[in-house]
Amino acid sequence: MNNVNAAKLIIENLQLLEQAKALIEGEVGETFFKAVDVVIQQSVDNFNEDMIAECNYYENETWFLSTKWQKEPFKPTDHKTWKYVCAFYELTNEGGEEENGWALSNCFENDVDRMIFNFALWKNGFNKVSAKDWKEFVVKMNQEYPQIEQLGFKFNPEGNWYLPIASLDKQAVIVNYERGTLEDALTPITEALDTLKQAHPYFDQIVQAAIAKFGRVEVEEAV
Repeated sequence: MNNVNAAKLIIENLQLLEQAKALIEGEVGETFFKAVDVVIQQSVDNFNEDMIAECNYYENETWFLSTKWQKEPFKPTDHKTWKYVCAFYELTNEGGEEENGWALSNCFENDVDRMIFNFALWKNGFNKVSAKDWKEFVVKMNQEYPQIEQLGFKFNPEGNWYLPIASLDKQAVIVNYERGTLEDALTPITEALDTLKQAHPYFDQIVQAAIAKFGRVEVEEAV
């Protein structure tokens, strides 16, 4: 479709586009991502160790971490205490030179972006370390644990590994949206969570190695 034809369609359907935008950013987006959060929370609840999670993607963010990867006085709602966290998982998008206008678009097949589960080794949670030493460490960890990439994770030498989530089936989402059973259409997300669980022991070993090498940020004493 050329730009002239596209402009014609847009102008003819401006009101419909406005209504669609309101629904995507409102009811549809909220309903969809609440279902996603339910699936993630259920998976987190079934980990073989204690976890902390914040599943509220529509309003804010969705992340989870092992209780071993944090220490008091960490409080999820207090960003000043995130320095007491040394690693976490998050639901986010891959990003790049371009981004979709709606997070919902990233869940379906498109040419711009896609949803991922990201494991972040949180540099701010460790004692001060040079960029060179940090990069050398994470590259070494990636070499020592090839199983992570074999499971489908992509490596970023900044200190994170991410797992692309396969695109959802549009028709399955439509059918289950109408039925009120959206969770049943989120199989690619549940499969990605299962893969993440398989990689979790390797990520935990990386976290423990980082703690042993760099040490964790000390708790500040109250004045």
